[in-house]
Amino acid sequence: MRPTLSLLLLVLATACGNPFGDAQKVGTIEAYETFLAENPGSPYELQARTALEEKYLEKARADKTLEAYDLYLSKFPTGLHREKALDERREFLFAWAEGQDSVAGWNQYLKEYASGGDKKQRQEARKRLRMAENRDKIELGPVQSEQVNLAENPDGPLDGWGFFVDVTNKGDKAIASLFLKVYYLDEAGKDLSGDSWPVATTKNPGGIPIEDKFKQPLQPGETRTWEYTSGDMPAGWSKKVRVAPVDIVFVGVNEAAEE
Repeated sequence: MRPTLSLLLLVLATACGNPFGDAQKVGTIEAYETFLAENPGSPYELQARTALEEKYLEKARADKTLEAYDLYLSKFPTGLHREKALDERREFLFAWAEGQDSVAGWNQYLKEYASGGDKKQRQEARKRLRMAENRDKIELGPVQSEQVNLAENPDGPLDGWGFFVDVTNKGDKAIASLFLKVYYLDEAGKDLSGDSWPVATTKNPGGIPIEDKFKQPLQPGETRTWEYTSGDMPAGWSKKVRVAPVDIVFVGVNEAAEE
């Protein structure tokens, strides 16, 4: 009885092993790279390269470093996930710069994304750079937090949180606009999300009407209490916050920057 073709293929596969299957079982960058190096022209080459690309992108996401994203982008310049990786790299660098909140950090972001990318993010980075350059011009007191009634009804339910910080202009120029941002922290002290609100401003943030007191510049030596209330707290919030200055505009110096 003559052996069938399928039986011959099975015998051949058993004799030769299954290098691609072995690489899949191991599932690492090294395994796929070894397979590709040792099996040029394999019918599984495309599958292996696709799996390898995904592994490098997974590594970049896990490592959370620019080097890891740049390694992926250099190895797969026309990769299936290139555009997504470019967006993730930009978001990562912005988050890193925000965490550093330094002149050097914001300069690095703006150097790499002087054009292109996200316009609003670039504008925000310029504001944050200006604030970092002038951080010594203001002084923040300790943050006070308490539950409040959002309708300011003394008999109403405590349905929100209020945050209060004394802010002092330590410079020699009046401040036309100054924004602080409250970051909501998880139990590990990491930022979950944040909200910005002015100490002083010449325009309504987000189109929200504000009281005239905000439109008065913060004079040199003056201390003003920043107040912010919210009932929209993120999941996982530990009831701890940090508050940081995020934008500053001086009277008669860079007021056009607020537009």
